[in-house]
Amino acid sequence: MAGRTAQLAAEAPSRPRFPRVREDDRCFVCGPANPIGLRLEFCEREGKVETTFVPAPEHQGFVGIVHGGLVGLVLDEAMAKLLCFRGIEALTCEITVRLRRIARVGEPLKVRATLLRARRRVLELEALATSPTGELVATASAKFLRVGEGERW
Repeated sequence: MAGRTAQLAAEAPSRPRFPRVREDDRCFVCGPANPIGLRLEFCEREGKVETTFVPAPEHQGFVGIVHGGLVGLVLDEAMAKLLCFRGIEALTCEITVRLRRIARVGEPLKVRATLLRARRRVLELEALATSPTGELVATASAKFLRVGEGERW
């Protein structure tokens, strides 16, 4: 029976392997070499990652209102950056973004990300975007999957 199990395993379609994640300074959110990117700078403080995002008119959806997808993108990047700062190679595999109120063009958003739980391969994080007065603008929760040499999705 062991021979048959090995044969079935050999015949099963393989899942794609993910190479190690690498950066080349062209990330849309933080890459300094991306001419159309946001070029945000992140820092780590007290176990969290922070940045400030000041949306420009080209980031709007409706007049004066920042596109919600862009807010979600920045929250996702903050969580990913936290893992990068800790030397953890992982990719977003699930994300939920909740827009609590309108983000306005020109209004600085303070973005913070925190690691909530780390299991063997799955990491759970959250991120918040707040206004200059501390009002909650958006939240995100996400699961990241560790990747790298020999890892499978």
